Amino acid sequence: MYAEKELLDEIRELLGDRELYELYERTFREYRYYFETTNYIVLNVYGFNDHGPVHVLLTTRRALELLNIVKRFGMETTAEKLGKPLRWSKFIVAFGALFHDIGNMIHRINHYEFSVFLAEPIIERLVGEFEDRDPLLLKSLTLNAIYTHDEAVPCTTIEGSLVTIADGCDMEAGRSRLAYKRDKVDIHAVSALAIERVEIREGDEEQPILIEIWMKHPAGIFQVDEILTKKVRSSLLRGMVRLRIHAGEEVLEKVI
Repeated sequence: MYAEKELLDEIRELLGDRELYELYERTFREYRYYFETTNYIVLNVYGFNDHGPVHVLLTTRRALELLNIVKRFGMETTAEKLGKPLRWSKFIVAFGALFHDIGNMIHRINHYEFSVFLAEPIIERLVGEFEDRDPLLLKSLTLNAIYTHDEAVPCTTIEGSLVTIADGCDMEAGRSRLAYKRDKVDIHAVSALAIERVEIREGDEEQPILIEIWMKHPAGIFQVDEILTKKVRSSLLRGMVRLRIHAGEEVLEKVI
């Protein structure tokens, strides 16, 4: 459904920063075996679905889409509030999304903690290449975005909130974040296969983020409530996200 080359092309356009994109692409290729190993363990040991290269690229693309939307509505990112340029936020979002799930290589429970542990030396090196002023601050904010991507951890930055919501949008058929037994037909399985498409759009002044979801079965609502809604509520953007759900002939809207 998603091709790596197309996702990388979209990430390049969304970043609008050649130096940062080249660093991102090189890092993705250099650490691709991290994402592949993570995916192998998630698929074959935990029995979950895709947490590999496509997932991290798709999460990056969606997090950058969200970043561009909130900026169009004049929202300051956390880095900007701390007096740093927008390209810091792009760095935090891009590399926070890229490495958010690698902790699954160690264990699914508290995987976000293990992701920070594994990513720390990598982020240290990347920050050194990208920024020579306040490198520890940039590193801390990036690791924060990795740590808070799970709904169990309240977000404390805008950048981390964007990564969290982007991760929750990966719900399309066969890509559900929600665990289910492949050989068992229940609400988890039906819901995980019900969602056909998820798109992030620009909303309005009250809810600048609009997430449109198309599903072929109303059971997909379970997936939305259990994953995306919880992630939005753990973010700093609660109340700023409108969901528009297309379920057959019916269109449902709600603010979360």
